[in-house]
Amino acid sequence: MDVNALKEMTCDEAVKYIKDGMVLGIGTGSTIELLVPKIAALQEQSIYVTGVCTSKQTKAQAESLNIPIKEVNDVTHIDLAIDGADEVDPDLNLIKGGGGALFREKVIDEMADQFIVLVDERKRVNYLGETFKLPVEVDPFNWVHVQRHIASYEGVTPERREQDGEPFVTDNGNYILDLALSEKIDPKALHEYLIHLTGVLETGYFIDCATQVIYGTENGVEEVFKESN
Repeated sequence: MDVNALKEMTCDEAVKYIKDGMVLGIGTGSTIELLVPKIAALQEQSIYVTGVCTSKQTKAQAESLNIPIKEVNDVTHIDLAIDGADEVDPDLNLIKGGGGALFREKVIDEMADQFIVLVDERKRVNYLGETFKLPVEVDPFNWVHVQRHIASYEGVTPERREQDGEPFVTDNGNYILDLALSEKIDPKALHEYLIHLTGVLETGYFIDCATQVIYGTENGVEEVFKESN
Protein backbone atom coordinates (compact mmCIF):
# COMPACT_ATOMS: atom_id res chain seq x y z
CA MET A 1 0.00 0.00 0.00
CA ASP A 2 1.47 3.37 -0.96
CA VAL A 3 1.91 6.26 1.47
CA ASN A 4 -0.97 8.31 0.04
CA ALA A 5 -3.34 5.39 0.60
CA LEU A 6 -2.23 5.23 4.24
CA LYS A 7 -2.81 8.96 4.61
CA GLU A 8 -6.25 8.74 3.00
CA MET A 9 -7.10 6.01 5.48
CA THR A 10 -6.30 8.25 8.46
CA CYS A 11 -8.29 11.13 6.97
CA ASP A 12 -11.36 8.96 6.48
CA GLU A 13 -11.20 7.96 10.13
CA ALA A 14 -10.61 11.52 11.35
CA VAL A 15 -13.70 13.01 9.70
CA LYS A 16 -15.84 10.72 11.86
CA TYR A 17 -14.92 12.93 14.82
CA ILE A 18 -16.06 16.15 13.17
CA LYS A 19 -19.48 17.30 14.37
CA ASP A 20 -21.84 19.98 13.12
CA GLY A 21 -21.11 23.43 14.54
CA MET A 22 -17.54 22.73 15.57
CA VAL A 23 -14.72 25.26 15.46
CA LEU A 24 -12.09 23.12 13.77
CA GLY A 25 -8.34 23.68 13.84
CA ILE A 26 -6.98 22.62 10.44
CA GLY A 27 -3.31 21.75 10.19
CA THR A 28 -0.71 21.93 7.44
CA GLY A 29 1.04 19.40 5.24
CA SER A 30 0.47 16.66 2.69
CA THR A 31 -1.94 14.66 4.85
CA ILE A 32 -4.05 17.71 5.62
CA GLU A 33 -4.22 18.55 1.91
CA LEU A 34 -6.04 15.24 1.54
CA LEU A 35 -8.25 15.95 4.56
CA VAL A 36 -9.54 19.40 3.57
CA PRO A 37 -11.73 18.19 0.65
CA LYS A 38 -13.26 15.61 2.99
CA ILE A 39 -14.10 18.38 5.47
CA ALA A 40 -15.75 20.36 2.66
CA ALA A 41 -17.71 17.28 1.57
CA LEU A 42 -19.28 17.03 5.04
CA GLN A 43 -21.52 19.96 4.08
CA GLU A 44 -23.43 17.52 1.85
CA GLN A 45 -24.39 15.74 5.10
CA SER A 46 -25.42 19.05 6.74
CA ILE A 47 -22.27 19.07 8.87
CA TYR A 48 -20.94 22.62 8.88
CA VAL A 49 -17.78 23.75 10.65
CA THR A 50 -15.78 26.93 11.01
CA GLY A 51 -12.10 26.42 10.31
CA VAL A 52 -9.09 28.04 11.93
CA CYS A 53 -6.03 27.32 9.81
CA THR A 54 -2.39 26.89 10.77
CA SER A 55 -1.00 28.26 7.51
CA LYS A 56 -1.82 30.52 4.60
CA GLN A 57 -1.60 27.49 2.31
CA THR A 58 -4.28 25.58 4.20
CA LYS A 59 -6.46 28.68 4.46
CA ALA A 60 -6.34 29.18 0.69
CA GLN A 61 -7.27 25.55 0.04
CA ALA A 62 -10.13 25.60 2.57
CA GLU A 63 -11.58 28.86 1.26
CA SER A 64 -11.42 27.54 -2.32
CA LEU A 65 -13.71 24.72 -1.17
CA ASN A 66 -16.11 27.11 0.57
CA ILE A 67 -15.19 26.17 4.14
CA PRO A 68 -15.86 29.20 6.38
CA ILE A 69 -12.57 30.36 7.93
CA LYS A 70 -11.84 32.62 10.91
CA GLU A 71 -8.56 33.95 12.27
CA VAL A 72 -7.39 32.56 15.58
CA ASN A 73 -7.91 35.90 17.35
CA ASP A 74 -11.56 35.89 16.30
CA VAL A 75 -12.48 32.68 18.14
CA THR A 76 -12.66 32.00 21.86
CA HIS A 77 -12.10 28.25 21.65
CA ILE A 78 -11.35 25.40 19.27
CA ASP A 79 -13.33 22.18 19.67
CA LEU A 80 -11.07 19.92 17.67
CA ALA A 81 -7.73 20.30 15.91
CA ILE A 82 -6.52 17.83 13.30
CA ASP A 83 -2.96 17.83 12.00
CA GLY A 84 -0.09 15.63 10.91
CA ALA A 85 3.31 15.10 12.54
CA ASP A 86 6.85 14.23 11.54
CA GLU A 87 7.50 11.89 14.48
CA VAL A 88 5.38 10.31 17.22
CA ASP A 89 6.96 8.65 20.25
CA PRO A 90 5.36 5.93 22.43
CA ASP A 91 3.83 8.58 24.74
CA LEU A 92 2.26 10.43 21.78
CA ASN A 93 4.74 13.29 22.02
CA LEU A 94 5.55 14.79 18.64
CA ILE A 95 8.03 16.55 16.45
CA LYS A 96 6.24 18.86 14.03
CA GLY A 97 7.30 21.65 11.71
CA GLY A 98 8.41 19.90 8.56
CA GLY A 99 6.09 22.22 6.68
CA GLY A 100 7.40 25.27 8.52
CA ALA A 101 4.13 26.12 10.32
CA LEU A 102 5.12 24.93 13.79
CA PHE A 103 4.37 28.16 15.70
CA ARG A 104 0.85 28.55 14.33
CA GLU A 105 0.26 24.82 14.70
CA LYS A 106 1.25 24.93 18.35
CA VAL A 107 -1.01 27.92 19.07
CA ILE A 108 -4.03 26.22 17.54
CA ASP A 109 -3.32 22.69 18.78
CA GLU A 110 -2.87 23.86 22.37
CA MET A 111 -6.14 25.82 22.21
CA ALA A 112 -8.12 22.77 21.13
CA ASP A 113 -10.21 20.66 23.49
CA GLN A 114 -9.13 17.64 21.46
CA PHE A 115 -6.10 17.27 19.16
CA ILE A 116 -6.04 14.36 16.71
CA VAL A 117 -2.80 13.56 14.88
CA LEU A 118 -2.82 11.75 11.53
CA VAL A 119 0.31 9.86 10.48
CA ASP A 120 1.34 6.85 8.48
CA GLU A 121 3.16 4.13 10.38
CA ARG A 122 6.61 5.31 9.24
CA LYS A 123 6.34 8.27 11.63
CA ARG A 124 6.31 6.06 14.72
CA VAL A 125 9.66 6.30 16.56
CA ASN A 126 11.23 5.09 19.79
CA TYR A 127 12.29 8.61 20.78
CA LEU A 128 11.94 12.11 19.34
CA GLY A 129 14.74 13.03 16.98
CA GLU A 130 15.39 9.43 15.97
CA THR A 131 14.62 9.97 12.28
CA PHE A 132 13.67 13.64 11.83
CA LYS A 133 15.41 16.93 12.56
CA LEU A 134 13.83 19.24 15.13
CA PRO A 135 12.58 22.49 13.51
CA VAL A 136 13.01 25.72 15.47
CA GLU A 137 11.52 29.03 14.29
CA VAL A 138 13.90 31.97 14.78
CA ASP A 139 13.97 35.69 14.04
CA PRO A 140 16.10 36.54 10.96
CA PHE A 141 17.64 39.52 12.79
CA ASN A 142 19.98 37.44 14.95
CA TRP A 143 19.65 33.94 13.53
CA VAL A 144 23.44 33.44 13.24
CA HIS A 145 23.92 34.14 16.95
CA VAL A 146 21.03 31.83 17.83
CA GLN A 147 22.53 29.11 15.65
CA ARG A 148 25.86 29.44 17.49
CA HIS A 149 24.15 29.11 20.87
CA ILE A 150 22.27 26.03 19.71
CA ALA A 151 25.44 24.46 18.30
CA SER A 152 26.98 24.67 21.78
CA TYR A 153 24.36 22.22 23.10
CA GLU A 154 25.89 18.76 23.21
CA GLY A 155 24.61 16.41 20.54
CA VAL A 156 22.81 19.11 18.51
CA THR A 157 23.78 20.37 15.03
CA PRO A 158 21.64 23.23 13.64
CA GLU A 159 21.31 24.17 9.99
CA ARG A 160 19.22 26.94 8.43
CA ARG A 161 16.50 25.57 6.17
CA GLU A 162 16.64 26.67 2.54
CA GLN A 163 14.23 26.50 -0.36
CA ASP A 164 15.38 26.93 -3.97
CA GLY A 165 18.73 28.21 -2.74
CA GLU A 166 17.19 30.89 -0.52
CA PRO A 167 16.35 30.91 3.20
CA PHE A 168 12.97 29.30 3.87
CA VAL A 169 10.65 31.96 5.32
CA THR A 170 7.65 31.08 7.49
CA ASP A 171 4.22 32.72 7.33
CA ASN A 172 5.44 34.82 10.28
CA GLY A 173 8.44 36.11 8.28
CA ASN A 174 10.97 34.03 10.24
CA TYR A 175 13.63 31.43 9.48
CA ILE A 176 13.68 27.75 10.43
CA LEU A 177 16.72 26.09 11.94
CA ASP A 178 16.60 22.31 11.59
CA LEU A 179 18.40 20.58 14.44
CA ALA A 180 20.01 17.18 13.85
CA LEU A 181 20.07 15.30 17.14
CA SER A 182 22.97 12.86 17.24
CA GLU A 183 21.64 10.95 20.20
CA LYS A 184 18.61 10.52 22.42
CA ILE A 185 18.11 13.92 24.04
CA ASP A 186 15.60 14.92 26.73
CA PRO A 187 12.97 16.88 24.76
CA LYS A 188 11.81 18.93 27.75
CA ALA A 189 15.36 19.97 28.65
CA LEU A 190 16.26 20.92 25.09
CA HIS A 191 12.99 22.80 24.61
CA GLU A 192 13.60 24.80 27.80
CA TYR A 193 17.10 25.69 26.65
CA LEU A 194 15.93 26.76 23.19
CA ILE A 195 12.82 28.71 24.16
CA HIS A 196 14.84 30.99 26.44
CA LEU A 197 17.26 32.02 23.69
CA THR A 198 16.46 35.55 22.50
CA GLY A 199 15.32 35.20 18.90
CA VAL A 200 13.68 31.79 19.22
CA LEU A 201 9.94 31.99 18.64
CA GLU A 202 9.04 28.32 19.16
CA THR A 203 10.33 24.77 18.83
CA GLY A 204 8.86 21.79 17.01
CA TYR A 205 8.51 19.74 20.18
CA PHE A 206 4.81 19.09 20.92
CA ILE A 207 4.89 17.50 24.37
CA ASP A 208 1.68 16.31 26.08
CA CYS A 209 -0.35 18.01 23.36
CA ALA A 210 -1.95 15.23 21.29
CA THR A 211 -5.01 13.51 22.74
CA GLN A 212 -5.17 10.86 20.03
CA VAL A 213 -3.08 9.53 17.15
CA ILE A 214 -4.56 7.79 14.11
CA TYR A 215 -1.95 5.63 12.37
CA GLY A 216 -2.35 4.41 8.82
CA THR A 217 -0.82 0.93 8.63
CA GLU A 218 -0.66 -1.92 6.12
CA ASN A 219 -3.18 -3.71 8.34
CA GLY A 220 -5.62 -0.80 8.53
CA VAL A 221 -6.21 2.10 10.90
CA GLU A 222 -4.79 1.99 14.41
CA GLU A 223 -6.00 4.53 16.96
CA VAL A 224 -4.03 5.27 20.11
CA PHE A 225 -5.38 7.55 22.85
CA LYS A 226 -3.35 9.56 25.33
CA GLU A 227 -3.48 8.03 28.77
CA SER A 228 -4.91 10.29 31.47
CA ASN A 229 -2.38 11.36 34.08
